[in-house]
Amino acid sequence: MRTTIDALRTRTDASAVVACACLLLVLAHGSETLLTAFTARAGLSVIPSALGVPFALPGLRATPLGATDWTWQLCENFAALLLIATATARMRRHLRVRPDAGRFRRLLAGWTALIAGTAAAGTWRGMVAARMVEAGLWGWLLLPAAGALFGALWGVALGWLPGAAALARLGPPRRAPPGRRDFRHRP
Repeated sequence: MRTTIDALRTRTDASAVVACACLLLVLAHGSETLLTAFTARAGLSVIPSALGVPFALPGLRATPLGATDWTWQLCENFAALLLIATATARMRRHLRVRPDAGRFRRLLAGWTALIAGTAAAGTWRGMVAARMVEAGLWGWLLLPAAGALFGALWGVALGWLPGAAALARLGPPRRAPPGRRDFRHRP
């Protein structure tokens, strides 16, 4: 049992941890109880929604919320999965380009991964809102742009969570540059 857990730990990198953190965020935003409690205590956060801009992060849930229909719910679920996929791809790219990045850069990579994911999901949700209200040309241009902007702002506000999770798995250990002796690992 112990070797299985150790094998999983060696194969898990920071992108999988960021994906799990984003999954937990969209599941939490899919909770009707949490959503109701949050909007009751932070009422100013729903003002952009009155203008048609999607609220917060997309919620991943099994049934429609309130008076929404299944079409809207499936689009919200797709937006939640798009958020997770975009954030994971962003973190995976960071690990590929900078495998020996420091802790601060890894924190920022996880943070910006959620910003990219929420902007992509906000764009999709804005396009869905434009389609649902049968918007004209300006609606099709402005609602996705506003969705991306407010999605990115939510990513800035909540990005520290996947960023902190990315610090849990730093990836491969650093190696000494060629020609320098690494004194950390003595034979």
